[in-house]
Amino acid sequence: MLSHPVARLLAFAVVPALIVYVVVLALAVAAGIEPGLVVRDLMQTCKYPIGVGMLSNLGILLWAAAAAISFFACFSGLVVQRGWRQLLLVGGIFSTTLCLDDLFLLHDRHVLGHEGSYYILYAVLAVIILLRFRQLVLQADGVAFLAAALLLGLSVLSDRFQESLPIDYATVQLFEEGFKFVGIACWLAFWWQASLRGAKLCASD
Repeated sequence: MLSHPVARLLAFAVVPALIVYVVVLALAVAAGIEPGLVVRDLMQTCKYPIGVGMLSNLGILLWAAAAAISFFACFSGLVVQRGWRQLLLVGGIFSTTLCLDDLFLLHDRHVLGHEGSYYILYAVLAVIILLRFRQLVLQADGVAFLAAALLLGLSVLSDRFQESLPIDYATVQLFEEGFKFVGIACWLAFWWQASLRGAKLCASD
């Protein structure tokens, strides 16, 4: 049945999109939020200039790109070796989690628990990826993976210890967000290389 183009479009695009649209609007109404505020762009609602939040938004796009590349390579059939598919699946899930966290400020505002515990969890997951798939990580681009981990770690440390640093908050934030943005770019570069490497191995076979 799903071989028909219309049925496939309905099943994988139209119906899921409508479900998300209706559920989000229903949740907004239940929370007392005006539906118009949910469907409009935030910049339009707040009447801010285009540059406000631009780097944050670009960072979120980079997270999303890393997730999309990883998931596509994993499920497209371009990567046939099981180890590479597992690595890319983990990368897609991890990147999606980081993307949603950054987009909705989940650990900052909406999820219970100490903020530092989420940073520790993310660090542990990165170490697990490195240890579990260390050979594949090195084959793909070990430098990019370690650079991403280092820069994102520096961003977290800047945030956690900003009050102890001998410079003002605004300056610390510039460094913090700079580390974070470049770190996300390195993260995307790694998963791009991992997807490319896995697909090339398939082609060479």
